[in-house]
Amino acid sequence: MKSLAIILLSVTLAGTGAVAFADEALQSSRSAGKLQQDQSVDLSAELRQLDPLIKSRPSVAEDYASSARAQEFDGIANRHDQLFEIYDADVRLISDLDGDGYHHAINVVFDVDISYDSATVYAKLYLSREGEPWSQYFTTDLFRIHGDEYADTYEVETELLDGYLPGHYAVLVEIYSLDHAYMVASEVLDYYYLGRELTLEGLYWDEPRFDAHGEVGVYVGAGSFASLLIFFLIIQVVIAARGTLAQTPVKKR
Repeated sequence: MKSLAIILLSVTLAGTGAVAFADEALQSSRSAGKLQQDQSVDLSAELRQLDPLIKSRPSVAEDYASSARAQEFDGIANRHDQLFEIYDADVRLISDLDGDGYHHAINVVFDVDISYDSATVYAKLYLSREGEPWSQYFTTDLFRIHGDEYADTYEVETELLDGYLPGHYAVLVEIYSLDHAYMVASEVLDYYYLGRELTLEGLYWDEPRFDAHGEVGVYVGAGSFASLLIFFLIIQVVIAARGTLAQTPVKKR
């Protein structure tokens, strides 16, 4: 009986890990971006009209500064006289439906400065959960930046739908210029940059669960579910062991 319970425990744990990996492997989200000063665009309204973007996470992080990547920009004049910098950036957490402190939407704001003159640029945005490989979730439209003006600040609002397990995340912003054959600036927005944690999860995990009486149930994340399952299986092992001992005849002295 005890051996059967231990085997059941091992199989269940392996199955739980497989399910967690499957949920994590396929990600879906939707994002909309604009120059922050553009009052004609409502990002939240745009998001509701967009179809989800579905992609599989890469197994390793891509090296966007490699020569292979640079070859895609053949024919672009490489201006070494211009220097780029992400002068300021911030991440605002949005939409915590079940009130557990984990949000399924974010607004990323960044101001790119250039040493002089102007340039046409675009940004690529990535997410990483607790040190895992970076996963790109959005590429912005082209936009112009001018010196150190604050008016060219750009913002991207994103709704994480599925495949994003609850956890502490970091955002990577990469800037590319049409006048350069390589990435010109980047910044990692994490606890060390922002001074606070980015606690995120997909909409699937953020939606409140209701019990049979229509009341909001207790949220159980992927890790908590596995721990709870282990706890109940241990109880079953203990009960089975006690039952076996109770049936064993006691020798009289």
